Amino acid sequence: MDWRRAKNVLIVSFLLLNIVLGYQLWTEWRERLNTTANWTSLPPETIQFMRENNIQVADNAKIPTETPNMREISYIFKQSATHDVAAGKQIVSPPETRIVFGEELLKVLGGVIPELDKYALDQPGSREGFYFVFNRMEGGWPMFDIHLNLFYSDQRIRAYTQELVEIKPLAGAKDQQVLSAAKALAKVIERNLPAGSVIKEIRLGYHGEIFDELEEQVSTPSWRILLENGEDVYYVNAISAEVTVEKSDAPANP
Repeated sequence: MDWRRAKNVLIVSFLLLNIVLGYQLWTEWRERLNTTANWTSLPPETIQFMRENNIQVADNAKIPTETPNMREISYIFKQSATHDVAAGKQIVSPPETRIVFGEELLKVLGGVIPELDKYALDQPGSREGFYFVFNRMEGGWPMFDIHLNLFYSDQRIRAYTQELVEIKPLAGAKDQQVLSAAKALAKVIERNLPAGSVIKEIRLGYHGEIFDELEEQVSTPSWRILLENGEDVYYVNAISAEVTVEKSDAPANP
């Protein structure tokens, strides 16, 4: 037997096997990126960075494609609130939690919770087993910092806390086309996300730091990026592309 030739054949076979296995791993990873949800809109270098750092995306996550014209907004607080159920207002004859996902909510709680029709459910921002989060809507976009929290237990909505605001004209504000979600996400992935992160959602809305000493607050068009671990929340200013990172609110104990 020609051992040298046999050795060469084995080496080539192992190389081919490694190539096949590598291709299979790459294919599986690409499938996890959920290309049908437009993750291929990310730059190739970002996708490569994700692969090297094991950064993944949730199966149902997708990159929004809209880049609307938006402007900064201004508002004042009419009522502040916390995420503490002990400070919440109790609901008499508590309704079942299932109605928060249907049109029955306004019918059942519209006479109890002020301006309920101006809030929309923020399912990814909610705390399973503790409370549902609703965001104040303005112009069809959520204000990520203005919340209505519905606390529940034993399949019943027991209490709520609510922030009420009044939108004010902002001098000098003008419409501008926002940064695309793909560009915002690419920046956060390459500069901020730790290895092993799983991206749960990216959504456009309004965000701005709240200053207690100021009566009038300003909120800017921003992309919010949530991770599966629920620890950090990433905001990308959709005008300036500046990134801020905030800790998620700790779950309350109903």
